[in-house]
Amino acid sequence: MTVLEVKEKQSLPKSFNWMHPIRWVPPDALDLLDVGCNVGELLMACREFFPSMRLAGVEINTEALNAARRSLPGTDLRVSGAQDLPFADASFDCLTCIEVLEHIPADLRARSLAELRRVLRPGGRLVLRVPHAGAFAFLDANNLRFRFPRLYRWLVGQGRRDKTYEGSSAGVVWHHHFTERELMELAGEGWEIEARRRGGLLLTPLMDLANWPFYRTGRSDHAISRALRQLANFDIGFNYGPASYDILMILRSA
Repeated sequence: MTVLEVKEKQSLPKSFNWMHPIRWVPPDALDLLDVGCNVGELLMACREFFPSMRLAGVEINTEALNAARRSLPGTDLRVSGAQDLPFADASFDCLTCIEVLEHIPADLRARSLAELRRVLRPGGRLVLRVPHAGAFAFLDANNLRFRFPRLYRWLVGQGRRDKTYEGSSAGVVWHHHFTERELMELAGEGWEIEARRRGGLLLTPLMDLANWPFYRTGRSDHAISRALRQLANFDIGFNYGPASYDILMILRSA
């Protein structure tokens, strides 16, 4: 997989824009690990478009992982953080790590990326997406707990945000928005950049903020919540350059 390959546009739904990780999964990959798989949404898409691919996922949210297990029977799903992956060296052709690195404590991020490189085969591909240090990074809804702690506790209740996680709410960290330079410094040696994409501007964080009450109350399936996510997805499909809200990096293990 030394040549960059992407899933052809005509074979995917229109909502799968060039910031969507499924486009960057190599069609000839034998196996894929989704790091921070949550409820398994990306793995379910991989199963649909790459039915012969061996799939695996790790997630620290046990409730989300149980939901993924119900949707993906037979898939290798394990409770684990990115910093200590329960797989042997060179186990996968492709890794996806989507909106996860910002959740990891700063002192564990470099170690986590080293773990990703360890379990990836030489020449394998990492699809990495994180919040970008763009113009509207300050609107990140996930940082409401830090910006307005009293209001957050009043609205949510102490510890409710993290009740499904192992460990305490003290483990929740500020959502950092990365520059490309920061990402490559954290990644260290052993990676080559195959591609990069940026996307989203003001609409993306605003829709996340508007969707926050639905997420907090477990009503993400509500029609309004779905509509808000569609608007955010529409916005993130446009490249706003350095001002963009998200960044997608396609890295190859050297």
